[in-house]
Amino acid sequence: MVSDNNRGFALLAVFWISLLLGILALNYATTARLNAEAARNRRLGAERDYLLQSAVAKGYHEYLKYRANRSLLAKKDEIEELSGAPLELWYPRYEPWEWEIEGVKVKIKIATEAGKFRLDELKIDRWRKIVTVCGVVDEEARDGIIDSVLDWTDKDSLHRLNGAEADYYEEQGLDYGCKNRKIDVVNELLLIKGITYDIYVGSGSRPGLVDLLSPYGEEKRLDINSCAPQALTLIDDLPPEVISEVVTYRAAKPIFKLAELSELIAPESFSLLNQYFTVVDTDYVTISASEAGTIGAGGSWYRQVFAVNKKK
Repeated sequence: MVSDNNRGFALLAVFWISLLLGILALNYATTARLNAEAARNRRLGAERDYLLQSAVAKGYHEYLKYRANRSLLAKKDEIEELSGAPLELWYPRYEPWEWEIEGVKVKIKIATEAGKFRLDELKIDRWRKIVTVCGVVDEEARDGIIDSVLDWTDKDSLHRLNGAEADYYEEQGLDYGCKNRKIDVVNELLLIKGITYDIYVGSGSRPGLVDLLSPYGEEKRLDINSCAPQALTLIDDLPPEVISEVVTYRAAKPIFKLAELSELIAPESFSLLNQYFTVVDTDYVTISASEAGTIGAGGSWYRQVFAVNKKK
């Protein structure tokens, strides 16, 4: 005959075993769910990467098509009237083109590097304006970035007042020091003291350094078609309405000669534009792509720079 004590022990053992099995089952279910979520996120990330890579390839194809047929744009109205269809040539401009791939709407931007300032040719006053436009309004932080960039590119190991040389990067535990040579690729800026990812890529309507600077850019006058609208704000005394008119004009058709704008804006504004902007070609073009719904989020653009021989 089984005693009450034995029955109690058996019930207690069953309870603890059941509890242990329940915990193991819950842990297994949770692990399985997390693994499934991780796999799903990896799949979605891979799909997005391939989507944007396809969009960049599309942009590059359209750019090559434009280069082969750009003379047709000068007769755009005549050609469209004769054919009864729009002339679809994606010419370089800062404003993106729209496309749909696999049911997903994307924006594709084709902009030559001639629309950016050359990194190794910038003067201090131009650096100050660019860093400010990119969101750094604090004077100390701005001067720290500029001095650090100059220390990064000069050939000595003497750091400026707010700059950084090899000792700073060593103290931060970083596995690189100060380059002390010119910048070869624009994302090298992310290695420099004070330059955050947000400052580099921008956010919303605020540009990032990547939108305004390039090792392959121009020293004095930028390409009016490919420059960011914020590059136009770097000109003192240029009215905002003039910037808006220029952007609207180039979104409808490429500007072949800067003189075209003389009929659109006041002489004093055109004189200012003529000092800092022109129409120029380059061997380098940046193709950028983003899902339409993510534009405005910093870093949402997938970018790739292509080197193309100029058409003779």
